[in-house]
Amino acid sequence: MKIGIITIGNELLSGFTIDRNSAWIGQKLLESGMKVHIRQTIQDDLGDIYDTLESMWKEWECDYIIVTGGLGPTVDDITVSTFLEYFDDKHEFDKEYWSMLKERFERLNFKMPNLNKNQAYRSKKGKMIENLVGTARGLHYKKGHASLFKNIKTIAKGGPKNTHFFALPGVPQEMKSMFTNYVLPLLEDELDSKMLCRSIRTTGVPESILQEKISDLIDLNKGKCDIAFLPHRMLGVDIRLTTQDKELLDNLLNSIVERIDKYVYGFDSDKLEGVVADLLIDSNTTIATAESCTAGMLSARLTDVPGSSKYFNGGIVCYSNQLKNELVNVKQKTLDKYGAVSEEIAHELAVNIAKKLNSEIGVGITGIAGPDGGTEEKPVGLVFVGISYKNNVYIKKYNLTPNRNINRELTVILCLNEIRKILENSK
Repeated sequence: MKIGIITIGNELLSGFTIDRNSAWIGQKLLESGMKVHIRQTIQDDLGDIYDTLESMWKEWECDYIIVTGGLGPTVDDITVSTFLEYFDDKHEFDKEYWSMLKERFERLNFKMPNLNKNQAYRSKKGKMIENLVGTARGLHYKKGHASLFKNIKTIAKGGPKNTHFFALPGVPQEMKSMFTNYVLPLLEDELDSKMLCRSIRTTGVPESILQEKISDLIDLNKGKCDIAFLPHRMLGVDIRLTTQDKELLDNLLNSIVERIDKYVYGFDSDKLEGVVADLLIDSNTTIATAESCTAGMLSARLTDVPGSSKYFNGGIVCYSNQLKNELVNVKQKTLDKYGAVSEEIAHELAVNIAKKLNSEIGVGITGIAGPDGGTEEKPVGLVFVGISYKNNVYIKKYNLTPNRNINRELTVILCLNEIRKILENSK
């Protein structure tokens, strides 16, 4: 099964709008055992749309072509007219749908613009796809599969007899509704062999080191299982395994995890904060934070998880030395002797916040996020993290980057991972 995606919009090419539609469709297809073979982004131009449809049908021999964008009522929305020309079709005015649109606008106390009349036409040859959350209906056409015109034996072999073309809105909410309710069920019904996919989620290690550790497994399974390394901004690297052989998939996943176990924090859609949350809940452990340079970002990540009140007692943002002293009971003499950014301050923040908020784990973070404030002795990017747990205090020192935002986000990720390792090792 070959699937192609076309996203249409000048704003996508210019960078004003990020193409999240094709990424979302690709993820949903993969979750259902299918994968995208080709994806193209093109401008709102009849010729470009026509040629891209033809290329995906004839050259790529796609079985399913999914198009998003250009179904709106404005002058730059030309997908419908291009589909009509491509399939030698004509449309007719749909009085019933026009009445329904007018009623919908009236309920919202809006006067129906005449422009929306463009959306009340229906195809004569194709099928209209209902829009449950918007006004622009989608289109579904079928066309004889390109391979049939090259090799008539394809029919005898049971190959696909038609290529399906879908035109969906570019508005994400409308596209997702239409794809989920109409397109995906159709593809799943015609799926012969399902692709299986698992992701091993790692952090704290570069992708090159991961590949080096499992290079022999990659060579051994070449042609049997696709192994992809997917770096995420700061978070880490996913190792994605894709195959149709479940036994092979399970064995390979276990073999890889054995090699890189200390870097693995989860699988598939697991999030680092979610893994930490599960560990905290399972061990009946509470946590509190005292943050300086990260300004509450760790607390925010810990509480992104539903049910976080079971383990998160609270946090204090203490940027100034005065608040470190008054709110978290950091000793003034420690501040004077070692400075706010030091191992000693991270230690006191962690221990004191645990006591103050009656928590088993206390986390203290202090550092120089930048871009200013660094010295030769303590440069921008220097961060100390203290984690107090079971009468032990774990101190981590990081020398990060000159970039303020990266330093703050990376500190939170590193801190979450340290909490994870501490909890897993204490089981």
